Amino acid sequence: MFQTAQQAHAWLKEQGYPVVEPLVFSDPPLPKSAAEHIDQWALLATLDDGAGLPVHLYWLRAIPQANLNDLKYVAQVYHSKYPTVHLLLVACYQRHHRWECVLVCPNYDAQRNRWGRALHADIDSDTDATALLRYDPTVPVEKYWQRVYAALRGEPMNERVKQALESCVAELESILSEINATIKRAIDEANYAQSQQLIQEAEAVKRAIEQVRQIAAGAPTPSTPIRTAKSPARSRQRGKRQPRGTPEGAYRVPILEALVELGGQAPVSEILERVYEKLRGQFQPSDLEFVPSGQEERWRNTAKWARADLKTQGYIASDTPKGIWAITDAGRRYLESLKRGEHSAD
Repeated sequence: MFQTAQQAHAWLKEQGYPVVEPLVFSDPPLPKSAAEHIDQWALLATLDDGAGLPVHLYWLRAIPQANLNDLKYVAQVYHSKYPTVHLLLVACYQRHHRWECVLVCPNYDAQRNRWGRALHADIDSDTDATALLRYDPTVPVEKYWQRVYAALRGEPMNERVKQALESCVAELESILSEINATIKRAIDEANYAQSQQLIQEAEAVKRAIEQVRQIAAGAPTPSTPIRTAKSPARSRQRGKRQPRGTPEGAYRVPILEALVELGGQAPVSEILERVYEKLRGQFQPSDLEFVPSGQEERWRNTAKWARADLKTQGYIASDTPKGIWAITDAGRRYLESLKRGEHSAD
């Protein structure tokens, strides 16, 4: 996918990464045995929140004679020389007379033959890049690193199962979008009874999406039997409801209030800090747990779903820069109507 450092740099910047500006090529700070495989070397981005080891993303373009094992060797040598940094190499090398792009990192679990055991994954498309390198500045750097490292270590899911689950999520998201559009029309027409019913339907669809994503996170392989509703194991679980945390409707007023208090628009991190302070007394233990993907705490995930609904309904602006939320005039009126008790936020 990435043929130049400039392409990789621009893509990371678009995803919200704190990229290094300007992009500067330099000699790799590595022994000759590793540096001799490198034609271009540049630091793309540095992630460091002070809570764990920093993550450094580098661009590497190999010399034409270098192969994938040479790139893995470079990664392991870097780790040996800089053990207090987590390394990710966005690397381009020639394979079968074509330039290919891969993500490479040292294998931090390898005890023996460490030079040949670095991890890698091909980056052939934007989908591959997003799956491996999606970035959320509100997620702790260590959690980001754990997700990327787990993706590089893990075995690929059965492709047919993966495709079916992805199609299911896409269809559910399409249905959710239609429901949200109908909710907006109902609210514009002051049909609050219908809007509340539709909001409940939207909540059910979102729970279904979350359940499918949980399955996708650890989808059963053909050798793993899928239990049916009539199986004894499922019967024993009947009646045990999994905790879902504070409902999404509880976040609507705190989000809008936070935006008003912050002058109408603000970065996501500042808004979520205020939302947390407003709701912390209502949180259940499950709100503070991480969602199955491990990317963020459940309350943050629910707050973002609530914001998505508010945006669909026209109460939060849809044309702000990435990472910025802003309230609309309609959102201010909606907040006032909620405070007057004209209709429920749930």
